[in-house]
Amino acid sequence: MQLLDIKRMAHNILENQNIESSFIEYKKSANFKDKILKTACAFANNYMNNEIGLLFVGIEEVDDKETGEKAIPKRPIEGIKEAKLEGIENELKSLLANIHPKINYHIITDQIDDEYYIVVAVESDSNGPFQTSERAEKDKDIRLKAGRYIRVGRDSRLPNPTEEFELLKKFANFSFSSNLNDTATIDDLSYEYMKEYLLQTGAKKDIREMSKLDMAKSMGLVSESEYGGYRAKNFAVLMFADTPNKFIPNAHVEIIREIDGTDKMESKKFDGPVWIQAKQVSKYFEDNIMASYTIREADKIEHKIVYNYPLTAFEELATNAILHKEYDTPEYVGIYIYKDRISFVNHNRPLPPVTIEALNRDRTFDRRQYLNKELKDMFFSLNLIESYGSGIRRAKDALLENGSPELKFYPDNEEDNYTNAVMGVNKEFLKEFNGSNDEKTTMKTTTKTTMKQEEIIKIIAENPHISAKEMAEKLNLTVDGVRYHLNKMRKAGLIRYEGSTKLGQWVIMK
Repeated sequence: MQLLDIKRMAHNILENQNIESSFIEYKKSANFKDKILKTACAFANNYMNNEIGLLFVGIEEVDDKETGEKAIPKRPIEGIKEAKLEGIENELKSLLANIHPKINYHIITDQIDDEYYIVVAVESDSNGPFQTSERAEKDKDIRLKAGRYIRVGRDSRLPNPTEEFELLKKFANFSFSSNLNDTATIDDLSYEYMKEYLLQTGAKKDIREMSKLDMAKSMGLVSESEYGGYRAKNFAVLMFADTPNKFIPNAHVEIIREIDGTDKMESKKFDGPVWIQAKQVSKYFEDNIMASYTIREADKIEHKIVYNYPLTAFEELATNAILHKEYDTPEYVGIYIYKDRISFVNHNRPLPPVTIEALNRDRTFDRRQYLNKELKDMFFSLNLIESYGSGIRRAKDALLENGSPELKFYPDNEEDNYTNAVMGVNKEFLKEFNGSNDEKTTMKTTTKTTMKQEEIIKIIAENPHISAKEMAEKLNLTVDGVRYHLNKMRKAGLIRYEGSTKLGQWVIMK
């Protein structure tokens, strides 16, 4: 940034009395050497991926008792005497020399409230990670433990092991999705999936008719190996291998579902290309999990449909989990379906500046970082995501519109390396589905079916004598899967079976 722009930004921060944040820190004087040093180091490491870090000297932080805001700049400012400015600037330069490698910073002097203040503006740099020296730890005027400091929220601190690992990867410019796979070659990519992707994304006909090798080169999927032949990149394996799991362990989704009336869980695995996984997982939810009831009140023409879980929210959260998975971590994306909630689990945290706290607090993430940039662009081209950083907003909006509980994210600590999104069932739906007969519900006509159950009803209407095996063939389900739906439908009073096992028939209840 230009110095004039930095100066203007700093002045506006004080004018607006912005609170301390991941890129703003206030210090009353330069005597807080340990705190200034670790904050400057943390700003340089830029764990939260900010454009710049601003450390104000001569500005006291206070709490606003009326609004409850903490760490805002006191006005009028304490300031620094003009005669001391040069000496303090030299002190700061000497202090910052205790950070290695050398950080990229500017020292700027300005005025507000007729008083001088100093801003240490630390810009991002790719030469890190940066750490404070042992010399500063031994210096009796500093005594700051040597280490690589990071800034999270308003706190400048040493990272935990997970954060330090992420910091090292950041400065190593490591991108698993961009790297060549250890074993996969161009032969392991599906030409048909590549052509289908180009068709769905509106590629021109001449590109869709290229040879497999030319197509792969034009899409950046492969690189020539020094040992001969063409090796596939990891994102290409994830997008176009028939079974990515063969080359990237646990590159799949598992839906683990609670079986009604038992303490058992059943599992279904989705292990094709990740964009196909996203579509299949959503289709499974729509066919087997999503259900609704219609409220028709006696004195009203309009009716209202309430879902157990809105489809939009499920699609956004499932796609989000697949897109933001750290694929060099050998853990699958798990979607756990219980009677009262659905839990989406990734065994990695979001990349800063997005945090678990922010996911619970905010609706949009304009500066979201992506572990898998190529997957992000391809998912966008396939309309699996609408715009960058907006999936959480759409999920939260869909839940709100459906009257569902707020979306919750875990863990609530800084150590555990996973992200868990929990979507609660609509409480009114759960009450209706469990057969509530209070005064309010007796005024309603309630229909409760899943998409797959609607198909079963149509099949039975056409052939009441049809067997579960024949239904399974028509529905592309297992026989056990069909029996699962039939049992639920019988319990809900939607159908019944009359007669003997071989000669009986299904009856649709009105």
